[in-house]
Amino acid sequence: MPAQTFASAAAVEDEEEDYLTMTFEEPTPTTKKETLTQKKKRLAREAEERSRPKSKAQLAEEERTKREAALNTANVDKSSKGFKMMAALGYKPGSALGKEIASTGEPDKRLLEPIGLDMKEDRSGIGADSEKKRRFRDEIEKQGETIKRQKVDADEFRVRQQKEREEKRYEGQFYGAMKVAEGLEEDANVNGSAPSAKSRPLSRYNVLWRGLVKQRLLNEREKRLRYDMDQSLSRLPTYDDPDEEREDKIALSRKAQTEEVGFELDEEDQELEEFEALEPSQKLEKLVMYMREQWHYCFWCKSTYPSAEMEGCPGTTEEDHD
Repeated sequence: MPAQTFASAAAVEDEEEDYLTMTFEEPTPTTKKETLTQKKKRLAREAEERSRPKSKAQLAEEERTKREAALNTANVDKSSKGFKMMAALGYKPGSALGKEIASTGEPDKRLLEPIGLDMKEDRSGIGADSEKKRRFRDEIEKQGETIKRQKVDADEFRVRQQKEREEKRYEGQFYGAMKVAEGLEEDANVNGSAPSAKSRPLSRYNVLWRGLVKQRLLNEREKRLRYDMDQSLSRLPTYDDPDEEREDKIALSRKAQTEEVGFELDEEDQELEEFEALEPSQKLEKLVMYMREQWHYCFWCKSTYPSAEMEGCPGTTEEDHD
């Protein structure tokens, strides 16, 4: 075989090997070149977007993003002016601010990180939050005082009602004790040694039941005055009935108005006023003890005992007789 033939065969063989081992590169996409018109439109669109004012929501979102990014960064930004000023004064990252405290065993209270920010998101002035908190505390305290005062008022009302009921009960018991004492005195003076009620001065009555006698005399005088007024409209002043009693003539103005009636109802009685100023329970206690000492009579037992020892009587108070 001629040498040219062998060379051609070797070349064909090499071409076949190159074909089998060769790598195909992906064709790089050719970007279409921007035309002048498209570039002008793009620049105009970007300029319009930059000149367009952002909405409040967009500004707030950007501010929130920046704030969160700053707060999430614990270290001081080395590119900030604050860091450069502190570095000029000797500050090193990771160290604390302020004068170093000698090793005394006390914890180091110097700041290692910047003070956190407290962002205001409302339009109120500085210190408004503390003022709101103070007003809120004052309102809570005022409500608490109101509730407490209402509770105290309710308790005082119940106590006052209970006291009024007890005073009314004592007043009723004292009125009954005065009638009993007056009856015991009349029984003791049944022999006629004491002056009669019609001629007896009011001051001669015991102050313990003098108020009962005075009130009864006042009622009688008022009754006579009403009777006198009614009769004076139907009877002549010159009319005189020989059978009419002396008290009726006085009431009907048949005698001189200056005639002595025997009761100083309009005069001041300091002793009676001082006694009536006492509590009903005190007046009742004094009257009950007087009847026990004077007549050996127990107001609660409703009976008279033969001796001062009053054997069989449970005691001197109402509770002793329950």
